[in-house]
Parts: sequence; structure tokens; C-alpha cells
Amino acid sequence: MRRIFLSMLLAGSLAGVVRAQQITGAKAEAVRREITNIELEKVAGKQRSMSEHADWLNKQDADDLVRIGTVETSEELGAQQSGEYKVLTMKQDGHQVFVYANGNTAAVTYRLVGTVELKGKVFDLRHRLTDVWVKQNGGWRRVLQLIMPLE
Repeated sequence: MRRIFLSMLLAGSLAGVVRAQQITGAKAEAVRREITNIELEKVAGKQRSMSEHADWLNKQDADDLVRIGTVETSEELGAQQSGEYKVLTMKQDGHQVFVYANGNTAAVTYRLVGTVELKGKVFDLRHRLTDVWVKQNGGWRRVLQLIMPLE
């Protein structure tokens, strides 16, 4: 896990250099569509039910997922499972997908805006996110999530 974290940290710091190594063409476009659909499934599932969202997380997140920035506390995760956490509105937009490593790695940036209720209190969410996806055993797994507040 430490090696993956350090690799992702290094990759993030070299983003300008790595950007020049993006792949283009039909393969990159196919990956962009796949990743965008997976990201949109996440929000749609979360809006339908928190148990569906939990299933999405189990399917898509790598066991050693690294999260940097605003993350859910154990109280929030417990509230999601108990039904005390409700998504009132949620929208992701502005997706930009960058494809690397011959189509086996992708980084997606997007904006998330929404409103949730946690134990009777309503909160606004306004975040800029970056998710890094790696193709493992024929499927996509999210290995890194960077969450920053929108200003």
C-alpha cells in the first residue's frame, strides 16, 4: 500500500510531464466513455440507495484505495449503512478524462455539487475531485481519489 501511495504522489507531482504521454485515438475515446459511465453510475446509485452505493464501492474501489482530502468519517459511513445519511440532490459534471499507459490507466477530474442529510442536518457538498483508475484483471478499479473543496 505504501508503494502505491508513493507512486500516486509521485505521479501527481509529475502531472505536467505525464500529460505529454497521454494516448489518443479510438482506444483513448473508448476508455473515456467507459470511465465516464462508471463515474456516472456512482452518483445514480447513490441517489437511489446507499446500499447500492456501497455495492458500487465494493465493486469499483481497489482494496488499497488512497483518499486524499475531505473523506467520509466512520460516523458518516455508519450513517450511510443505517439510513441516517440521505442524498437529497447530487450532480457530477465537467468530466475530463486523461488516458495513459496504453489505455490501462485513466485520471478523471470533475465537479460534484449536492445536498445531503446526515442525522437530520442538511449539508451542501461542493467538491472538485480527481479519481485515478487502473485496469486490473479486465476491469477498472479506482486506486486514488483526491477531493478538494470548490471555491
